[in-house]
Amino acid sequence: MKLIDALVALPVERLNSIAYFYGIPVPDCQDGNYSQELAELVSSHLLIPANVLVAMNGLNEEEILALRMITVAGGGSGVIVEQCHQKLNQLSRKWRRNGFKVIEGLIARGLVFTRREGYRQVYFVPVDLRQVLSDFFLSAIYQRVSIDPAHFSPRYRFDFAAPLRHVCLLLSYMRKNEVRVTQAGSMFKKCQDDLVTIIEEDEKNLEESFFPVRYPPRLAFLLFFAKSHSLCEERNSSLRLGSEANKWLETPYSQWRQTLYDYWKQTFIEQDSDLQTLLWLIEKSPEDTVLSVSGLLEEMNALSTSHSSHGLNLRVEKNLVDMLEYLGALEVCESRNDTLIKVTPIGRALFGLTPWPEEKFDTDIYVQPNFEALVPCTIEPRILWSIDAFAEIIKVDQMLVYKLSKDSVYRAMLHGYTPETIEKFLQDHSRIPLPQNVSYSISQWGMSYGRIEFEDVILLKCDSEELAHELMLSPKIKPFLKKQVGPCYIVVDRESYQDLVAALSEEGYMPKVKPSTRLATEQSVI
Repeated sequence: MKLIDALVALPVERLNSIAYFYGIPVPDCQDGNYSQELAELVSSHLLIPANVLVAMNGLNEEEILALRMITVAGGGSGVIVEQCHQKLNQLSRKWRRNGFKVIEGLIARGLVFTRREGYRQVYFVPVDLRQVLSDFFLSAIYQRVSIDPAHFSPRYRFDFAAPLRHVCLLLSYMRKNEVRVTQAGSMFKKCQDDLVTIIEEDEKNLEESFFPVRYPPRLAFLLFFAKSHSLCEERNSSLRLGSEANKWLETPYSQWRQTLYDYWKQTFIEQDSDLQTLLWLIEKSPEDTVLSVSGLLEEMNALSTSHSSHGLNLRVEKNLVDMLEYLGALEVCESRNDTLIKVTPIGRALFGLTPWPEEKFDTDIYVQPNFEALVPCTIEPRILWSIDAFAEIIKVDQMLVYKLSKDSVYRAMLHGYTPETIEKFLQDHSRIPLPQNVSYSISQWGMSYGRIEFEDVILLKCDSEELAHELMLSPKIKPFLKKQVGPCYIVVDRESYQDLVAALSEEGYMPKVKPSTRLATEQSVI
């Protein structure tokens, strides 16, 4: 809600009082536009930063503290009235005081308003006024929590491709393997261990998982993300590729990132007002600013609206800093007594502050004569999706190691690949010439494919060789027969079965059929 809308919704007496406080002359109009015109005058006055500072000059320390909390807490989404009063009493140690008396002065100045959310009242600052006030409050906060960038050295090599690579490998694993799940809905241990290795899960206690099924944190996040977006689905007690997987793979990589970020924010942040506040502080930080996490936590002493801050440090570390680092939004530095963070260009794009930076994925792989393919971890995800279809991953590191084999090529051909498409892909993306023995082997393996084929057929049995010969010569029955095998047996295509039974009946042969089949045949004839 904008300031003018909040002002128009006030009773006329309150609006007049606010205008009088700022010395704004009331409009001379006799029609029904009085409140609208006066609200426009007050709004125009208050949205000038200098005028807001003047309005704040008369506020005492507790009122400034309350205004800052309502402006910043929860990312500016507002503070429940009871929680606000309780926090103010806690900070001032005046436990029996009526907290409304502190907020009353802010309401009288048109700086804070109330709205109803469900059965609760919420204090809030209108969005355009919040922008003016937040600039004032946040600049002071950043001065207190900022660190000299010269002391910043990221703890890990920045792996910008990690979340995209891991989603791609997770889906590819389900494409190639039968991922069985228990009645409780969790994967069997073998598949879980395979995926933990593929997505480079750190060794962590399962108690750190915030999902109902007991998976390690990263696996839980990626798996539940994939399920929520129909990238994978549970069918017949197995996890399989979902209906949206192919469409997802064709979307821009920036959309992959944004969707992952939005899901994380919805899952971990929206139900936690303290993490909302901290995320907002990180999002609004000036470009290239290095922030102290311990400094931000100290600021939360005056900004947290939770009754208890128990566990906030752990939630900030696991659900905020670690996840933002994994998603590519933060670089993190661990100092002796603190954790330092800096927003990356990808992070600023995720926050909607800047256009997406150009991401330079690798496009080359290195195929070796020993049938191994060395693949950089920063390979373009769609290229990785293709490689993982016809080769088996055997090592996960900065350079992924894949192995080509007869079994892996055969499995790829079951999913629509051909030896020619596999060989062409390797030739197009191999940084070095494709070894001749690798090319030859792929062709040879492909020659074996399809030499044996299964057909879904039914065997028709005759009581004599003469009857079988007679059926093979009948012009009305012969079209439904495939081949005679043995003196008294004829192979019938299962799809032609109903038509064959009807044709035999019309010709007076009266074939013996099962009761369920007879009913279906009679219905088809009718």
